[in-house]
Amino acid sequence: MFTLLSFKHQLCSLGNSYDVIADACRDKTKFFSFLDSREWRSVTRSFRNFLNADISTYPIYYWFVLIFSLYGAIHSVILFTMSFFAKKVDGNTKNLKIVKRLSIAGAFIQANIWTLLLYAALIVSPRHMAPWLWVHLVVFAWKLVGATINAHFGCKSGLRTRTIIYAIVYMLVIWLVYQAMKSFTAALEQDVPENLRLCLQFIDSLLKYVNDHCNVI
Repeated sequence: MFTLLSFKHQLCSLGNSYDVIADACRDKTKFFSFLDSREWRSVTRSFRNFLNADISTYPIYYWFVLIFSLYGAIHSVILFTMSFFAKKVDGNTKNLKIVKRLSIAGAFIQANIWTLLLYAALIVSPRHMAPWLWVHLVVFAWKLVGATINAHFGCKSGLRTRTIIYAIVYMLVIWLVYQAMKSFTAALEQDVPENLRLCLQFIDSLLKYVNDHCNVI
């Protein structure tokens, strides 16, 4: 059985795609009419594109991964250097050498995956982001199990709250890197890596500005 719809109803159903039509169909007498405003639709559309890792949000993900991975790479290399040259190792066990070796191995893995994530951002390579994601998903799962055990044996409420906040932030960061990987993949389907390396374009523009400024002086 077919349902006949009025032409006005069919026309207004296109409002999300065409702002002029949506503005004409908007009922301003309703209390929540602002949800149908052009500004709100623009925000909703941008947020939807961000969640879908659309090509339009690629610069946001690119600069996030670049700055985030640069900080992580520097921090992890410093920690690896400190753990490698450390003379004293914290621990209650007698096998301090084993503890130190495990600490160095963990710091070495972290330094490698952070450097690889930075390399992925510099050359726009989504597949080089996978090691960082896999390692941190394993670390997140391990810490989640540890937090669950502590909560089961009655850990303090303050510590429990901090653990929950830490887990939420940790998962959010992993999700953002995963979204960036999707955004990189979508961008590479439409353009070549050379045109997507925004940091090189920024550096070239900065050098050009400095050279022009020096020539004027």
